[in-house]
Amino acid sequence: MFATGNAKPPGTIGAFFTSLSGADTVPLPQKYADLKRKLVPDEKAERQLEAGWKRLLAVLKENNPKWAEKGTANIPEVAFQELISGDNDSPAARSVKDCGVVIVKGVVDEELALSWKESVREYVKTNPKAKGFPEHDPQVFDLFWTPPQIAARTHPRMLQTITRMNKLCSVSPESAISLTTPIVYADRCRIRHPGDTSFALGPHSDSGTIERWEDETYRSVYKEILTRWEDWDPWNIDGRVEACIDLYDSPGGSSVFRTFQGWLSLSSCGPGEGTLRVHPSVKHSIAYFWMRPFFAPIRSKESFESNAEFLAAENWRLDLDQSSFPGTPPGRGSEFSNATHPHLELDITLTSIPKVSPGDYVFWHCDGIHAVENKHTGTGDSSVMYIGAAPLTRQNAQYLVKQKTTFVEGFPPPDFPGGVGESGFIGRANEKYLTTDAAKAGMGYGKFIPGSGATEGEKLVIQHANEILGFA
Repeated sequence: MFATGNAKPPGTIGAFFTSLSGADTVPLPQKYADLKRKLVPDEKAERQLEAGWKRLLAVLKENNPKWAEKGTANIPEVAFQELISGDNDSPAARSVKDCGVVIVKGVVDEELALSWKESVREYVKTNPKAKGFPEHDPQVFDLFWTPPQIAARTHPRMLQTITRMNKLCSVSPESAISLTTPIVYADRCRIRHPGDTSFALGPHSDSGTIERWEDETYRSVYKEILTRWEDWDPWNIDGRVEACIDLYDSPGGSSVFRTFQGWLSLSSCGPGEGTLRVHPSVKHSIAYFWMRPFFAPIRSKESFESNAEFLAAENWRLDLDQSSFPGTPPGRGSEFSNATHPHLELDITLTSIPKVSPGDYVFWHCDGIHAVENKHTGTGDSSVMYIGAAPLTRQNAQYLVKQKTTFVEGFPPPDFPGGVGESGFIGRANEKYLTTDAAKAGMGYGKFIPGSGATEGEKLVIQHANEILGFA
């Protein structure tokens, strides 16, 4: 059904981000200006968008200093058992949905998490050709099939946590998705050294770039933002189920729908120690960056005496004639800065997450703006395994077929830069490392079974997934 291996050219995480690769920003063609006109087709639509923009700028002006002052306290922390046992109306769930980020404490034992890190290190020692970023001192490893990564992704408490996080989202009963059925999505791991400044990955968002506007199904997710952003629900995912989030087959852009990106901590790490930074309000930040391409400043920042004058709503006008989508080049990651998205004031609002311990699991909304601290000023390593939350959809099942092939061959997974990967590595994991039914199904080696109370949409997608995977 699918081609063998991974046809993408070799590379590292740096290939996907302009800030890491040093690639030039290329002006977009006229079709993107035409797209803006298509999305805002008449005077009524223009008035609604302009009014919403002004209201949002007022909210950001009021709240940016508050978020900045609150700092790490913006980020909710919840114990594993509290999250699992609570419903979506619990204080913990509501705080996660407001922020879009959460630290789930103690998902796996510290000793187990630390042993996984040591196993990765031993794997690298055994296989010195392991690649990563930066090339001269690899720290974000292009490793996907190490035994500890398989063990972590398929650990029962990890899958239980992912399922609970998926269920924070809402979906229509007929939508072809099963939030209670996770798939296993292979991603990289990181062991960042003290003093490192090379992995300075600035503010960005996953889950596609210009596809959010360009793909008809994907942009339906954000349609309320154009009329009244306050009515938009970041947690309704009906439009995401069939959306194409990788139109350009980019070198590192996920084609799989993930409700959350996430990582499992393999070290003790706090602010200043090379950790994650996030924007603390998922709704406001996404509404702003989705509206931003439709507006332009009347006068440049340099022409004002103060930044506040530049940011004032009166200095911004609706602009549907330019093809610009700031920070959003096709085929690369969406990146944000004070130059491209000035009203977010990311220099003050982006906050480092609180201290984590080995075995803590950190999640952030699939659209959430996040970054990595520019410098690791701590004394120990800052280490994580990237493990997102991916529910079962038809597209995700189709990806599993391709991912399964690369797992068998030891090549990088289909979403990532290609090459020989771990195909010749000693000690690479194989099917024998999938020790539970959930692990086997999640990796495409076993049949998915609908749970009690499954919706019609869940039953349908499970049936289709089993057919796609050859278990009909």
